Amino acid sequence: MMKKRVNCFRVFFFIILIVLFNDRYLVCQISDYQNLLGGNWISSVDYFKFVFRVKSDDSDSVSCSFDIPDQEAWDIPVDITCLDSSKVKFDIYNIRCKYIGMLNDSGNFISGHFINPYGGKEKINLIKTDTPPVRTSKRPQEPTKPYPYISEEVVFKSKNDNTKITGTLTLPDIPGPYKAVILLSGSGPNDRDQLIWGHRVFLVLADYLTRHGIAVLRYDDRGVGRSGGNYDEATFEDFTSDAVAAFEYLRSRPEINPDNIGFIGHSEGGAIAPLAASKLNDISFIVLLAAPGNNAILGEESGLIRQFENNYKVKGASEEAISFKCNLLKEIFLTAKEELDVNEAKKKVSGIIENSKTDLLLLGEEDRKLIEMESVESVNYEWVFSTEFLSILRYDPEKVLSKVNCSVFALHGTKDRQIPCDNLIGIEKALKA
Repeated sequence: MMKKRVNCFRVFFFIILIVLFNDRYLVCQISDYQNLLGGNWISSVDYFKFVFRVKSDDSDSVSCSFDIPDQEAWDIPVDITCLDSSKVKFDIYNIRCKYIGMLNDSGNFISGHFINPYGGKEKINLIKTDTPPVRTSKRPQEPTKPYPYISEEVVFKSKNDNTKITGTLTLPDIPGPYKAVILLSGSGPNDRDQLIWGHRVFLVLADYLTRHGIAVLRYDDRGVGRSGGNYDEATFEDFTSDAVAAFEYLRSRPEINPDNIGFIGHSEGGAIAPLAASKLNDISFIVLLAAPGNNAILGEESGLIRQFENNYKVKGASEEAISFKCNLLKEIFLTAKEELDVNEAKKKVSGIIENSKTDLLLLGEEDRKLIEMESVESVNYEWVFSTEFLSILRYDPEKVLSKVNCSVFALHGTKDRQIPCDNLIGIEKALKA
């Protein structure tokens, strides 16, 4: 995250693909150049290879999907809008990106720009191809339609700020009322299926549970997919409000047993689940998957610093370089956490980085590259002050979990280097308290 970016789009798409995608395709009317637009369109640059697949039918409408083959991301839904006789917009709404371009008269070339969620543009042209990349990976767990249960698009509003939240409710095809769970996604802007490196994690989980008689509600994060709001400005309080609203929505459905509704939270969702549960008297249970159980900064064996340490070890950095960088990160994170005035915190962090220059220069050039700090001038820590990251730094698992009174099942993977299973010790201790 701290590496000087040679190409912002390569880094951006590595980060956003902890996001999810679903299988809905919206259509728009294409008039004069429907036949020209139909087909497969591949990007003209090698560093970011993507494909739009445009299909038309006899009713003068088209559907579109978006693929990033190198990242194993396929069938991402797209809205197409024809802005005039030759200008077209592809709205890749689940990842908050757009492509706008001009179709040439021959119908084999689109000149345009790829636009990221923050308005940044990159000139990338599209070329029509008859031989687009094809998916070779197999995901045997991923269900295919038709499903043996009811799948319904639903909308509810967050009580915190009236934000519209959109999701999918799946109901077993057996008599109710049903037990129900609400799926809460991990960090980063995720849609309801939480696609991670080609795996639609929440789609698979929802399918399994629904086939076994449990209703499941999963939804797009605010500001993602079909939900309203602004993800980048959302706090843990906002995400908690959304989860509470999802719970209250399920209680309003006659098909759901109001006395048997729980949360399943993954990663950051494992922090939101206990936050929401502590505000609800009627929550039946929570399931925590790879959830934080220790302080993000002070949890030496399982906190954020250990994540960076593991990453630098894998890269081959020396112990001296790793120790230098991790001590610096700890000081930066503590400052960002404790100084509530963001401008003042940024000044302090700038001073901390500048003061590290002497020790940094004692490290070899290769080590400085491996710890992503070639010079103090190359360091950009704006991401530390993002709303979401500050929420992570200030989240206190012990304090929150000690307020949870419902049944809890916590599960961690022994090979997880991001949120190690040592977090289970903190979770158990806090719940017993």
